[in-house]
Amino acid sequence: MHKNILVLIMLGMVGACAAQESRSSDARPSMPFAGTATMLDDGTLSLHLRLTSDGKPVDDIITYKVSDHAYDDILRHVGGLRPGDAKPFRPWKD
Repeated sequence: MHKNILVLIMLGMVGACAAQESRSSDARPSMPFAGTATMLDDGTLSLHLRLTSDGKPVDDIITYKVSDHAYDDILRHVGGLRPGDAKPFRPWKD
């Protein structure tokens, strides 16, 4: 009985970790937000979301690692960045 509870707890912890990881790697080519894109030293893109496409304020950060499937699309949309650079970006669709 106690082993079953321990297994369920561990599975819940693994699920929580996977959900956190998918937050950064669930890249999507469509971005209905405006904000600022920054490239970190390791090439990771950090998008600070400030407004929705209809002008509502938002305050969130999404990160895209170099290995994420939409990384190139996002980098191309913001016009390229180098480590340490930051640029504003506008909403875009696929």
